[in-house]
Amino acid sequence: MSLRISTSQIGRLGVGMRTLAHELGHEWVDPRRPGLVDLAKTRRSSPEYCCFPFRLAMADIISALDNGADTIVFFGGKGICRLAMYQTVQQEILRREGRRFLPHVVSNDIRSSLYGLLRDHSPYARSMDYHRRTFAGFWKMMAKLKVIERWRRALYAVRPYARRPAEATAAFEELVQELARHDDVLGIGRLYRRGLEQLEQTPVDTSRRALPRVGIIGESYACIDESTNRNIARRLADMGIEVVSPLSEFKFMSVVTRLYYKTEAARLRRARLFFKAPGGGDSLLSAAYAQELGASCDGILHLYPFTCLPETSVRQVIEPYLEAKDVPYLHFNLDEQTGHEGFTTRLETFADLVHMRRRRRIEKPGAVRCEVAQTRPPL
Repeated sequence: MSLRISTSQIGRLGVGMRTLAHELGHEWVDPRRPGLVDLAKTRRSSPEYCCFPFRLAMADIISALDNGADTIVFFGGKGICRLAMYQTVQQEILRREGRRFLPHVVSNDIRSSLYGLLRDHSPYARSMDYHRRTFAGFWKMMAKLKVIERWRRALYAVRPYARRPAEATAAFEELVQELARHDDVLGIGRLYRRGLEQLEQTPVDTSRRALPRVGIIGESYACIDESTNRNIARRLADMGIEVVSPLSEFKFMSVVTRLYYKTEAARLRRARLFFKAPGGGDSLLSAAYAQELGASCDGILHLYPFTCLPETSVRQVIEPYLEAKDVPYLHFNLDEQTGHEGFTTRLETFADLVHMRRRRRIEKPGAVRCEVAQTRPPL
């Protein structure tokens, strides 16, 4: 008997997870994005020490169960970050509330993550075809997440220059929805190329100078999920700032399944210059990205959930490092109680500092001026 699977929403992770579920013969259930009322309910049942992603994930899971899901995929693993152990607490809370479901934990052991429960209830369980489907489903999922990452990078590069930024955002959203309906490799490849071309050809205002760039670093959930970070990339684009963010759903799954070590080895070695021991969570990557983006961007935004200990700790290193480099730095510790007015005021002040730094660098004697933006900004 096939399963009705769901998981917590982290950005657009469900677009890839849906493909894996279908490849294994299961049904995918999309959770509804929680509102403040849903989050208030989870706060009452959540331990006091748990961070914002814990409550977001709980609200997503409850929504999925209400929509008919019978199997919940949790993200676990090893490490100092509490998020790796949250799945145990979440399961216990849900069971005490009388929720019935089958739990499946995705951890750093990718083989066990794709077998076990997913195989036992698959209609292909007793077929040799299951191994092929497992391999194909996983890499199709990763391919979709990589496509979304590259589309988002193109959107961030063109949106501040666009004549109608809302249309560029809407085009990206439509492409992601269309991608969710494609499960064949050739279709994914064709859609990727068409979508990239469509985003690159967005009509731009050619009278604009090259705009300042801001790098976004921090905890994955806070950086990837737009409802969590209050659509901060879109807000910055409206303020005439180009956003650079190396974090994505693809990077998140690469970290969870331990695929990132080979590709990130050199970056992590540089980050260890800051630490005698790993700080847990995404802190090493935050330090590495602060080094890289601090050298090429006009400002750094550091996003993380309220009470996130790894990011709070690494901030004590990143902030003085960027201050010594004369790079504007702003951190946001986010939860459902983050005030809109205070958030907006701090972001606008930061944007002013970034623009001032950009003008100062351009007007410095001997600096090369960039009078007019290219017809299509470089990606």
